[in-house]
Amino acid sequence: MDTAKIRIRLFFCVGIVLSLLLLPGHCFASSGMSEAEIRVCREKLITEAKKYVGAPYVRGATGPDAFDCSGLVYFVAREAIQVQLPRTVKAMYGYSQIIPDSKLEPGDLVFFRTTGDGSISHVGLYVGNMQFISAASDGPNTGVILSSLRENYWKTHYAASGKFLGDSRLYEEDTALISGSSSSGTGNVFLDNLFFDANLTFDWSVFTEKRFMPNFRGLSTQLNVVYEGKTLSPGLGTMLRWNFGVKSFQIPLLFSLYFGDYVRAYAGPVFTVGTSYAPDTDDEIKASIFPGIIGVSFMTPSLTKGDVKVRIMQDINYSVFNNTDGAALSPMRSAASGLEFSTGVSVTLPFWMFFK
Repeated sequence: MDTAKIRIRLFFCVGIVLSLLLLPGHCFASSGMSEAEIRVCREKLITEAKKYVGAPYVRGATGPDAFDCSGLVYFVAREAIQVQLPRTVKAMYGYSQIIPDSKLEPGDLVFFRTTGDGSISHVGLYVGNMQFISAASDGPNTGVILSSLRENYWKTHYAASGKFLGDSRLYEEDTALISGSSSSGTGNVFLDNLFFDANLTFDWSVFTEKRFMPNFRGLSTQLNVVYEGKTLSPGLGTMLRWNFGVKSFQIPLLFSLYFGDYVRAYAGPVFTVGTSYAPDTDDEIKASIFPGIIGVSFMTPSLTKGDVKVRIMQDINYSVFNNTDGAALSPMRSAASGLEFSTGVSVTLPFWMFFK
């Protein structure tokens, strides 16, 4: 079997795997329960949580004598309604259905970004009237405390609300003011989970057929629209790339999958404008449309200003090139032409910001 056919089959396999991973999957603890039953569960959660107000904070503790923030929620859900939640804050955030503030009900979870990297780092149980119970590690009061979402600290660091029980429709009108504006979303759950991810990178490689040393390969910019899922976040976008290494302009269409906050995999077809040449030579080569490009990006923890996150990113990608007759290039020429590294800045911001 020739190399070109192997590449095509490999890209089809990647596409099938990505399609399977993108299938929606929402499984909630309250599946099949009536609104009245869900309401009872929510009341049990709040009653159980209030028993432990005043308990000390101990990192890693899951009760009953001491708790950390996720340990409190984990313990209360298990004891009150026999629901086994994930153990960590980030895992709880991924497990929960993220909801608009206007849909927040007593018994839901509230999440906060309290650390410098802007990641989800604190969780509490909402008990109504803009108040929540959580296990705090710092501040004037520590341990399991009752706090208000109107307090400046929590209002500033508030990230999102999440639901792991079904809807009992006990909404409170003033919860739309949590994040300090008239709205922290559109009210549409799908749109509120969309965000833009834009980046600008400097492209380089480490060798050509003639030399092993860093080579400038051009500049690229990307824009992706991403749906933030429970554990995986699918995205669709495009790239504009001046590929100085092969002397042509390329426009990949990208299908992405984000694995949490720090890793993204992507693949897609590539449309090329101009004639391409093998790097460091005058030998003409042909850019493939499909298979086109496949790559992975790694991001640092973010610097956060409000809802905007800025991160440094490092990307490695491979674009397919062939001989002008369509035959596969030699392994060395293929790697020298198609393998690139990209270093730059990524900026993400929520879709709903454009509707404020």
